[in-house]
Amino acid sequence: MKPQTLLIRTFVILVSMTLWLQAPPEVRAADVENCALCHKYSGLGRIDDDGKKRLFYVNEDLYAHSVHARVKCKGCHVNVEKFPHVDLEKVDCATECHIVEPSVEKKFSHAKDVEKYEQSVHSKYDGEKLKDNADDLPGCTYCHANRIFEPLLCEPGKPNTIACELLDRCLACHEDERWAQTFYSHVTHRMKERRSSYDTVTLCASCHEDQEKMSRHGLEATGTYRDTFHWQSIKYNDPNAPNCIDCHAPVGYLAHEIKPKTDPGSAIHQDNLVQTCSNINGLQQCHPDATAAFAQGKIHPSGAKAKVFDTKLDTFEVKELIKKGEARPFKSLMQERAQEDMTTLEYYQSLILLLIKYFYKILIAGLISFMIIHQILDFFATRREMKKGGHH
Repeated sequence: MKPQTLLIRTFVILVSMTLWLQAPPEVRAADVENCALCHKYSGLGRIDDDGKKRLFYVNEDLYAHSVHARVKCKGCHVNVEKFPHVDLEKVDCATECHIVEPSVEKKFSHAKDVEKYEQSVHSKYDGEKLKDNADDLPGCTYCHANRIFEPLLCEPGKPNTIACELLDRCLACHEDERWAQTFYSHVTHRMKERRSSYDTVTLCASCHEDQEKMSRHGLEATGTYRDTFHWQSIKYNDPNAPNCIDCHAPVGYLAHEIKPKTDPGSAIHQDNLVQTCSNINGLQQCHPDATAAFAQGKIHPSGAKAKVFDTKLDTFEVKELIKKGEARPFKSLMQERAQEDMTTLEYYQSLILLLIKYFYKILIAGLISFMIIHQILDFFATRREMKKGGHH
């Protein structure tokens, strides 16, 4: 072999080894089984016998910067033993990881959270019995994705920010800077809100606004939350606006163990509503002076009362009923069907709110129409004056 060729090969090998050694350790740890050999291809997937499409592509760069980056693939996909993969079991989030939980030096597991979830209103099981229509209920991955780390970062040109100081303090003791960066990212990532309030409501509503799905479980769809002041505040990015979790799992409660409102352990049980609305010890300033009467207010009316305000029902189904002669214009379904489900007080309260709704619709439509007519008349008046001025 020529000396020049040997030199080139040696140089290439040295550069390759240098790049490999400088790669973040969490990236190497994630794929020691070489799963990316196949799963790096974006077209990797299949169509099941029932026509369901499955995609098995994994973006290596995104995974390497995600919260599970240091977890080996087999840490979750435990029964993958041969290629091609057959008889794969669904990932169990309660499985022990190879990662050690540093505070107790034991293998880490989400088992405690899974146990709490299985006792919550979202559990697929009632004791040991599978609930009816269990597939409607959310599993871990319905709400949780392998999110990208979003740590608190130092701001350019501001070396004295708390984020920079915290990282410097880590490095004072932990000599491995790459490890310190990973640990710091993990901790500070948890200090930030993982979802915006808008995204939280959208996630919860993806199930709870589905009338057909809710009816299968004896529940009422709660799409009327979008008619509330809380939702309007969220839409306009009010940092103090509460989302679903802020009320159903406030301080002292956990999102994994949300209970039905009839359970005394629920944040929205009638005995706990005052404390929930007050948001004692919470970061948000909600209703610190809330009273028992205040806490009985409807956040998102449901059942017959909700039909008065349901926009889908109001715009489509009511029109169809009017065409069929089963309902009259400006007469809501509550008068036709729902009065038997309401007390007299609730009935008249809903009727008043309905009249206010239509009053404002007519007022706004009339005001806009008046402004348009005013502008048109002003336009013609201006033209007439200009023509008169031209004659002189």
